[in-house]
Amino acid sequence: MNGGFTRRHMLAAGLGAGAVGLTAQAGAQPMARDEAAVLLRNAYVMTMGPEGDLPVANVLIRNGMIEAVGAEVDAPGAAEIDAAGQILLPGYVDTHTHIWLSQMRGLFSRSPDTKYFPLVERLGAAYQPEDMATGTLFGAAGNLDAGITTTFPYCDNIRRPEDAEAALSALAEAGIRARFLYTGHDALAAEDPVDLDHFARLSDQWADWSNDGVIGLGLGWRAFGPDASDAVRQRAMGELDTVRQMGLPISSHVSGGAGPATLQALIDAGVLGSDMLLVHATGATPRQLGRVEEAGAAVVLTPVTEQRVGFGVTRLADYLPHLSRVSLGIDGGLAGAPDMAAQMKMLHNIEAGASGDELAYTPRRLLELATIDGARAVGLGDTIGSIEPGKRADLQLVDPRAPNMGPMNDDPTALLVYAAGPRNTRLVMVDGHILKRNGRLTRLDMGALHARASRSIARIRKAAL
Repeated sequence: MNGGFTRRHMLAAGLGAGAVGLTAQAGAQPMARDEAAVLLRNAYVMTMGPEGDLPVANVLIRNGMIEAVGAEVDAPGAAEIDAAGQILLPGYVDTHTHIWLSQMRGLFSRSPDTKYFPLVERLGAAYQPEDMATGTLFGAAGNLDAGITTTFPYCDNIRRPEDAEAALSALAEAGIRARFLYTGHDALAAEDPVDLDHFARLSDQWADWSNDGVIGLGLGWRAFGPDASDAVRQRAMGELDTVRQMGLPISSHVSGGAGPATLQALIDAGVLGSDMLLVHATGATPRQLGRVEEAGAAVVLTPVTEQRVGFGVTRLADYLPHLSRVSLGIDGGLAGAPDMAAQMKMLHNIEAGASGDELAYTPRRLLELATIDGARAVGLGDTIGSIEPGKRADLQLVDPRAPNMGPMNDDPTALLVYAAGPRNTRLVMVDGHILKRNGRLTRLDMGALHARASRSIARIRKAAL
């Protein structure tokens, strides 16, 4: 691949999960058989589409696509899964995360020398390609375990082509749907571009990396602020023009104390567009958000990390009245465990507390942001985000029969947002492939993967001293 490594090369080099013993072993949950046709029977189906909720329905999946939904759907000869008493809903859509650093989870904010940004900069410099693969696979596994079937890895530690390729290999090994956002690293000078030649080679050879179309490619763009030098502006505009000529999407941080000024610089430069996802947009004014809407750009909110790192309080009421394209993100290890319910719960609690209105946003509205609205925000609404015939089968099955949940009722949205956790997600499917069943991941040996992550972070911390 023009001097790079294809996924086959990565596996042969020992950077893929299967090459290091992470596939399911004897005695562990067996690897799921990818059935051509699967019928999920008698579930409470929360379609998140025009059909609304179907209290008892069957869902037929054939060759990765949802073929039929309804109480009378049948398919003799299909593999059947009994979903009675359980909630079937679309997989969650996580549109911003840094899963390459997942083995750093638990290291942040314990003392002045473990503040997030300086610690990531120091440890990230010690990563090798195998660490990029380990962090990405570990993070993808956590997402799948929590019912997150789509993730947008913002891979901002690419120091050499092999770093990006190792991370891509891990995404394919996990089986998760993803948009891989190619980005630089902390030591890359603001005026120096990312490796656009390598980025273009990946794009040209994307069939080798896309895992049969489940993984897409985009650029994690380093935006410029109002005080940027001419060299920085030229670099940023050159990257933007190159990627737009390739027809690929863009994601960019607009956050922290400099967020409003950076956003204004982008507005003034006229560079916002429908191909752009703005990350955080903390402190944005209603007027600025109106300009974002006019340009057709989208915003992703990551409330758990935005609060934790000190960006301010994330209120849905500051965004939803002004924007039609809003999604949610996990944002990586700083959030702790990958858990979309934690994001939804925090958004509701902040809004209810600030407004004094318990019903300011209902749990169903929050679930829309985590599923169909999230998919629409990033241009995937025709493919995923709801349970409708013709869409890809990215699904999760949640069992409420657990001590942390409660009896099923006529509207289980509150159970999902305020009570459910990853352990209640019993089955996860991406593009028709069963990646979690009976509460256990089917493609990965989590004991081996956890041990691999432990070895990786130990080596990284020692090298970073």
